[in-house]
Amino acid sequence: MSGKIAATFGTRKILTMIQQQNADRDLLLMQANATEDRYMLLDLTGEKTVFSSPVTYDVLLSKGSADWHGMTSFIFIDLPEEEQKVFKSKFSSFRHDYNKPDGLKHFWILRESKNNSAFVIVTNWHSDSEYAVWLRSASFKPFAKYITSDYGYHESRYSFVRSLKS
Repeated sequence: MSGKIAATFGTRKILTMIQQQNADRDLLLMQANATEDRYMLLDLTGEKTVFSSPVTYDVLLSKGSADWHGMTSFIFIDLPEEEQKVFKSKFSSFRHDYNKPDGLKHFWILRESKNNSAFVIVTNWHSDSEYAVWLRSASFKPFAKYITSDYGYHESRYSFVRSLKS
C-alpha cells in the first residue's frame, strides 16, 4: 500500500473503460450503496494518477489487510488545526492498541492532499451489520464526537465491484 491514493467518480461504463485502459495499475471499481448509478474508481498505486480530475489523499495511518470485498465506509470530516493533533492521537492509539472489532478488515486515515483540514476515515467490513455494531461500541466512542455537523461530517458507503488484478 502506498502513501497516496486517488479517487475519481463517474458512470460504470466510463470508469470500467479507464480501468481497462490501465490494466497494469491497481484500480478498484466501487459502487455506492445508496444509489445504483454512482461509482468510484480508486487508484491505489501511489504513482501519478491517470485520472483527469482526481481527488488525491495522503495516507496517514493504516492497519489490517487491504481486502476491499464487503462494505467500505468513507467518513468525511473537516478538522480545525487545533483539533487535528487530538484526532491523529486517538487513531494512533486505536492502531497501536488495536483490538480489532468483529468484521473489520482494514482501516485508513486519509487527508486530502489539497486541503489539510479534510480527513477521511476509511473502514472496510465483512458486512454492514458489523459496521453498525462498531458505531455503537466502546472502540468507536473516541471518534463519535466527529460525527456531527460541527465537523462537516458526511458519509458514503461503497461495495467492491471489481479489480482487474483480483
